[in-house]
Amino acid sequence: MITIIVSIYNAESYLTKCLNDLRYQTYHKLEIILVNNGSTDASGEICDRFSKADTRFKVIHKNNGGLSSAFNAGLLIAKGRYVSFVNAFDRIESVMFEHLLSLIIKADVDMVVCGYVEEDSASPNEQVKNYTMQEWTKTQAIQKEINRETDQGFMHNKLFKMDLFKRPEDLRFNTTIYTYEDLLLCVECILKSEKIFYTPAPYYHTFKKRYPIRLSLSTIQQETGLKTLLLIIRLCISFEGLNISKLKGRYIALSIDLLMKTYDEKNKDTEDIEKFKKNLYRFKLNELGNQQLKINCYIARKNSKLSYYIWKLKNREKYSIVGI
Repeated sequence: MITIIVSIYNAESYLTKCLNDLRYQTYHKLEIILVNNGSTDASGEICDRFSKADTRFKVIHKNNGGLSSAFNAGLLIAKGRYVSFVNAFDRIESVMFEHLLSLIIKADVDMVVCGYVEEDSASPNEQVKNYTMQEWTKTQAIQKEINRETDQGFMHNKLFKMDLFKRPEDLRFNTTIYTYEDLLLCVECILKSEKIFYTPAPYYHTFKKRYPIRLSLSTIQQETGLKTLLLIIRLCISFEGLNISKLKGRYIALSIDLLMKTYDEKNKDTEDIEKFKKNLYRFKLNELGNQQLKINCYIARKNSKLSYYIWKLKNREKYSIVGI
């Protein structure tokens, strides 16, 4: 049996389509755990309606504790031999779990990764011409994940053996992290796996623009992302042939963003300003990879107030995270 854990927060406009995608999978032995993470819209009622119509759906109603606490709540009651994680704003091909289960059993691997489509991406999605399946090394799997042009959704296009989350030491989402928490767990799953299989078939469809915006996170909560990225870098640094410039770029981009937001506050914390400015020197400019980010970092180092005025004039999000 496969357990599918769905994290749900104020997704009423898209939830029914997502849950129907799961309900009408061609593989039927499913346990679908719906974690209503403190929604204030009709998401909870939609969950209850599905659980009454189909006994495979189980519902957990809880206070909003973030993505990590939602997925962990599902893992606590999961009974499947395999597990997958889904965002309520996304769509899933009807054959996804039948095909991924077949692969994970035949190849005898710990996790299977499938292709995905970013439906609302500004750049065109790469057209898959060859659906050749392959076994990935840990280096290949980690490289694929850290190169993704996103800051969330790293656990979604995958099917895992539940043993990964039960074998000592148990793997769980870290509830003290609010940014890049799923990238950290994804890397930990890869490191714990003995074999990993990949199919480029794009069974998972992401709609990132629908995801709740993280602007409501406090500076302290966003800062957990910096510590998380450093932890991921330490986990990855020993792998020969692994290019971690993207991770370093994410760290610098987030540091710039936090520095600019601190300047933007009415009661500016000078200690925070100095701390985030110091972060900009953690890596050399030539370690960052992306040219625009190098320029942004250089300006912020030399004249952070000038950098702030430029940031105010431009789109804030694009200025800080472009090209990472």
